[in-house]
Amino acid sequence: MEIDKGLAALIAAGIAALFSLLSVLISTRSARKQVSDQHKLSRKNTIEEEKRERINKQLSEFYNPIVTLLSVNRDIFERIGPRSEARASGVFNDEETAEVWKNLCKTVVIPNNLKVCDLIEKNIHLINNHSYEKDYFDFLTHAYAYQIFQDSAYEAYRLFTYPSGFLEKVVDQRNLLVKDFDKTYGKEKRSWYQCLFLVR
Repeated sequence: MEIDKGLAALIAAGIAALFSLLSVLISTRSARKQVSDQHKLSRKNTIEEEKRERINKQLSEFYNPIVTLLSVNRDIFERIGPRSEARASGVFNDEETAEVWKNLCKTVVIPNNLKVCDLIEKNIHLINNHSYEKDYFDFLTHAYAYQIFQDSAYEAYRLFTYPSGFLEKVVDQRNLLVKDFDKTYGKEKRSWYQCLFLVR
């Protein structure tokens, strides 16, 4: 009987040790999984933070300033440029409007173009879609040529015209970034600067 009690105690101790070992194994696996999950979550948060920072940088250092400068230029061109309604209507003195246009080109349009060139040259790495790079390079060529052609009207200017639909393409790319930001982070996290330039 004592052998049976001893064997029973030994079996009970073995079972207890086995349960203890299983408990340690389960606990270790659980701890490893928890560490792994925390690492994955931390990495995901880091990637999301980097993405958010890149979008903010793209908007604040590239797209928004370019859209602002080109929009001002377009507004001036449409109001008093060579093909504007004001010039075509004959309501205003043509020599005066031509002079105003020339002065606005020198004081606003060309400086804005050069600022856009500077933004492109320094920040082309922030472009959202590299298939549009040629449009930016075409704008650079146009802007630098436009500055030269202001002094004299050369026929060759037709070789350096403003890239068709350039502003619209920039606005479209900017709006895609804003949508991506909103989808990922929600509108409430959009900065005030981004809200100023959002085309609704």
